[in-house]
This record gives sequence, C-alpha cells and structure tokens, in this order.
Amino acid sequence: MNASTPVQPLVLYGATGHALSVRAQIERVFAARNHHIVAYIDDHHPGGELAGAPVVTFDEWQVRFREIPVIVTIGEPRARRALAERIEAAGGRFASMCGDWPSIAGDFTYGEGSFTGGPNYIGPNVSIGRHVQIQPMTTLAHDARVGDYSTICTSNIAGWVLIGDEVFIGVGAAIVNGTASRPIQIGQGAVIYAGAVVTKSVPPGMKVAGNPARDVSLAAARRRRGTRPLTDPVS
Repeated sequence: MNASTPVQPLVLYGATGHALSVRAQIERVFAARNHHIVAYIDDHHPGGELAGAPVVTFDEWQVRFREIPVIVTIGEPRARRALAERIEAAGGRFASMCGDWPSIAGDFTYGEGSFTGGPNYIGPNVSIGRHVQIQPMTTLAHDARVGDYSTICTSNIAGWVLIGDEVFIGVGAAIVNGTASRPIQIGQGAVIYAGAVVTKSVPPGMKVAGNPARDVSLAAARRRRGTRPLTDPVS
C-alpha cells in the first residue's frame, strides 16, 4: 500500500469468478489509491475468508459494513442491476473505480459504481453510465456512450457507437462502421457474443454472433427447419 495515501476501505459484492479479477485489478492497477477490501458479500457461499477479508451474507453486510462503499462485481448485467438496487434500497453506497492513465481522454466521464480495468484506450467524447464493467485491453475509440449496467469484455469499439443499458459484449468482439450521421446502436439487453464483428445496429434484446454478426435465434430456427443457414448480417 501507499503510505502517503489514506487507506480507503471497500466491499466487493461477489466472491468468485469476475470478483477475483476485479480484486486483482484493485490490488495491482489501482494500488496507488490504497483501497483495502474489508469484506466480500456472497449469499450462496458465505463464511470463511478470501485474501484475509470475511465473506459475509447480505444481512451481515447490513450490520457490519453498510457504511463502506461497494462495487458490485457480477458480470451478468441484469444480475448486477438487481444486486445494486438491493444495496441502494438498504441504504448502501457505491464506489467507482476508473483509470486515469494517459491512454484515457481527459473528458471521459463515468457513473456511480462503474469499474474499468486497465490498461484501456478510451478516446474523446466517451461516457459510461452507472455500474458499468469494462475489462482490461478494451478500446472505446471516440464519440461513444455506454448505458447503465452494461458489461464490456476485452473488445474493440470504434467511434460513433451508442450502447444501451444491460448490454453484454463478449471477449474479442468488434463494433465498427458507425458514423456521426448514423451511429451504430446496440439496443438494451442485447448480447454480442465473443468474436462477433458488428457492422450494423442491433435491436434491443437480440443476441448476435459471427463475422459479420447475425441474429443467432434466426440461424438456430433455420437449422431446426433444415433450411439454409442465415447469411445476412443484422440490419
């Protein structure tokens, strides 16, 4: 820890999977900020310790740690929303942790509870909402908006892209071809599978995969009917 910076206690909601990745980023990338994880919330596997901090139930958190800021580390967007709303309803508050290294534009803005690992490249005129998770080695080129509770795994997002709430973007995906007059729009609740190359807007709730990205539900329906696979990208 940095002896010149006051210790800042922190609680992580989650104690497995993506929570461990977030913890590693806090300890390494954000070490200078002197965050100290004092507890993990896990209603499914409470008890014991993780890296010296207790793993507690939500009820225990309310009694012992409610005054300490929380980051909800769950990767799935809708689950993260539900847990964040649970914390908020119980009177808790949130920490935000986003990098300030040279590869991030000075006008970058982010909402409460958001976490960006690092390093990342985030260009000018980019903003992300509340409780957004962005994994390391991600590019958000310029003129992009990311809605609340969205998850962006390591991927490349070009300029002029508008991403709605609760979107999940898988590892290695690319979103390209947006313009100032016709930005690429990814609708609320959409899922972009790993490795997909998105060149056109994706409607709310649609799941797409492939290069170019296609609606996976239509492709599956055609396979069940024994017809030709879908060849047209989403429009």
